[in-house]
Amino acid sequence: MRMLKIDLDVRPATQLLSEWIRTRKVLLKELGYTPKSIDWFETKRGYHVYILLEVDVSDAEANILQFLLGDDHTRVKINFWRIEHKVKRWNKLFHDVLYRRKAKVLTCHYCGNRIPVPDKWFK
Repeated sequence: MRMLKIDLDVRPATQLLSEWIRTRKVLLKELGYTPKSIDWFETKRGYHVYILLEVDVSDAEANILQFLLGDDHTRVKINFWRIEHKVKRWNKLFHDVLYRRKAKVLTCHYCGNRIPVPDKWFK
């Protein structure tokens, strides 16, 4: 058996979350997998979803499945690096933000409002 972990950084309404779970089951079935169980836990920024598959898959395949199921894209990228470098516990979900790049802002000269701007504006 293999546990898939999905970091869902959004808090949809209960009905929409139920629909999201239903569509994950459909997607897994289409890909040839059967979930044994699906559990989710609320976090500060959304949900952590744990999907237990009835079969075992490789680390790389698990990471690809997590991506296809909607896992946070940055986490997927980091996990590929961890797998490539043979990190044993590569599939982690954190409850606290460990790092966030400081947002760049512009301050309006007239009103003093601070406006966050994309990094690409500073390149």
